[in-house]
Amino acid sequence: MESLTPAAEGAAARGFGGGIAARRPATHSTPASSSQKQMRLIEWRPFRRNSLRGFATIELPIGLVIADIVICTSHGRTWASLPSKPMIDSGTGAAIRDDAGKLKYAPILSWRDRDLGDRWSNAVVELVRAAHPGALDDGGLL
Repeated sequence: MESLTPAAEGAAARGFGGGIAARRPATHSTPASSSQKQMRLIEWRPFRRNSLRGFATIELPIGLVIADIVICTSHGRTWASLPSKPMIDSGTGAAIRDDAGKLKYAPILSWRDRDLGDRWSNAVVELVRAAHPGALDDGGLL
């Protein structure tokens, strides 16, 4: 597990983590500790190819661990995407490709609305930046 700087922990609490804890049912009798209200970066695996910068694993305040979160940077914008799986043709079992020959992917998880997804993405990006300064820089490539 990664040890986060206070800045990284604060970014998680401000950006996303507190929002999930606040939506717990009122019947939940045990108050959540402050550590349960923060999203945590568990692992960062740098991998640079085109706009891809690497893969993150995070733990949500509810205890759900999400691996293989793609982090990309392009045109001055950085974002995190939930994991997805390659689309498979049910008849042939072959991976489906677009007209350019690139694999097509289908979502495994999704957010109920764009705003929630954007807040999560921003919080994941801030956790990675806080724990690994410079890891998401373009380095003049894009």
